[in-house]
Amino acid sequence: MQKLRLLVPAAALAVLTSCGDGLPVEPPPVSAQCMVESAAVVGTSADLSLDPLFAAAAVEFAVPAPLLKAIGYVETRWQMVEGDPEFPGQPAAFGVMALRGEQLEQGARLAGVPVDAVRADPEANIRAAAALLRAYADQLEVRSSDLAAWAPAVARYSGIQLPEGRASYVHDDVYATLRRGAVGRARDGSVTASLAPVQVAPGYLQSLNPGSRTLSADYSGAVWRASPNRNARPAGDIGKIAMVIIHTCEGSYTGCWSWLANRDSRVSAHYVVREDGSEITQLVRDADRGWHIGSSYDCALNRSFECWRNGNSNNHFTIGIEHAGYASQTVWSAGQLDASAKLVCDLTRRHGIRRDDIHILGHAQLQPHNRTDPGANWLWAQYHVRIDAHCGGTAAEEIVIDGDHTGNDRSRGYLTVSSRWTSTRATPGHYGSGYYFAPTGDAADPAAFHFYLPAPATKTVEAWWTAGTNRSPSASFSVADGNGRRLGEARVDQQRDGQRWNALGTWSFPAGWNTVQLSRLGPTGCVVIADAVRVR
Repeated sequence: MQKLRLLVPAAALAVLTSCGDGLPVEPPPVSAQCMVESAAVVGTSADLSLDPLFAAAAVEFAVPAPLLKAIGYVETRWQMVEGDPEFPGQPAAFGVMALRGEQLEQGARLAGVPVDAVRADPEANIRAAAALLRAYADQLEVRSSDLAAWAPAVARYSGIQLPEGRASYVHDDVYATLRRGAVGRARDGSVTASLAPVQVAPGYLQSLNPGSRTLSADYSGAVWRASPNRNARPAGDIGKIAMVIIHTCEGSYTGCWSWLANRDSRVSAHYVVREDGSEITQLVRDADRGWHIGSSYDCALNRSFECWRNGNSNNHFTIGIEHAGYASQTVWSAGQLDASAKLVCDLTRRHGIRRDDIHILGHAQLQPHNRTDPGANWLWAQYHVRIDAHCGGTAAEEIVIDGDHTGNDRSRGYLTVSSRWTSTRATPGHYGSGYYFAPTGDAADPAAFHFYLPAPATKTVEAWWTAGTNRSPSASFSVADGNGRRLGEARVDQQRDGQRWNALGTWSFPAGWNTVQLSRLGPTGCVVIADAVRVR
């Protein structure tokens, strides 16, 4: 009998097979039933301590190390990001310091390192940023080691055009981080960098007293920063608010709302959520049409739902929420997820939007040809539970057992797999931050999704998987109670219906622990996908 293992953090999982990008990928099929699929590249966070890199770059280019660290924290939370273009006219950001476009190229020249190294190597990225800051300081005649005197150089580094945005970046972001201090952690809990608090006030004009800011008329507590990039929704049903689109800014909070409030950008969103959830900006009134998604509706991308919308701009009937951060980042803060979930709950209540994965979608789902946000590591399971909890809905009654351990309440549900199952996030569209796959063969060796019911109940069981042409067309899910009594079975085609909940059946369960098992048994040459199970 093969030894079972409990699901553990992704950083600790053994990698059995890997492709060129370092992600485990399902093996090529040998069965005529299955075709080959390609793996997607997903960014990772820095896997080393960044503190020595910051210290060395600070000495080399005579830049205060705390300032360098604070900027990196504001830009990426010290994650090694590989940005995607989110807004037209704004190049993608790269690395711990979120360098982009001409700024990245200039930093590379000043530091004497190749542009590709600045994009991919933490040390080269931090050195390029330090060299750039030194150049800005020299141009501005900042000779002092006094942190306060560096504020104008920080404003220039931001790349923000709006005066209010530059001032907010300096005061509310970088220098506020210096005063608070910070600790960055990877998914496994290890410290990536740390910043001790420094009590300093920037030598830079505060353009607006925080206490005098205008608040949103739509969402209580949100700051109102009007964007000119909006227009009226069309009349009729097509203009009625029906869905919420989740985006990532591919940048920092202040950089994001400043760009969306800039007339020259020609883009907008209704809301932007800060990295820690402590502030939300509204730029477009709910009733108005934001310019946040550049595609027309195609119901084939949304479970053939409401195909009458086909061909109409998705902006007509959606609300767009941008989240400070990057599709490639590996860690999302609980504060940001919770603030966003609370906002979405409010939107669904006010506009009569159903709280499910047909009406609350990622940008990439409706614009898959050139967008990936909110990314493979967006915690959809946690997110939907938080939305329901804020709305006082079915969160307590619904159980989601996810391939990402951080999305599971261990007292209500968990996953066990044998060593024959491999963890990956190679195929986009998975639930949480990853899934398991295993080759089909002559042994059942199931992935077991365990869930606890405090009382007997009749529940519907659903499964989520990533579809692909190398998946089993006849994957077997079996349902059993805690005594091993088989309650039923469902066979599904995992080559189809990916990135959605698929009903397996409805059964009467006893109180206690029950199990949904996905078997590996079947003709060789395919794989089966254990991603997530929902019981409701």
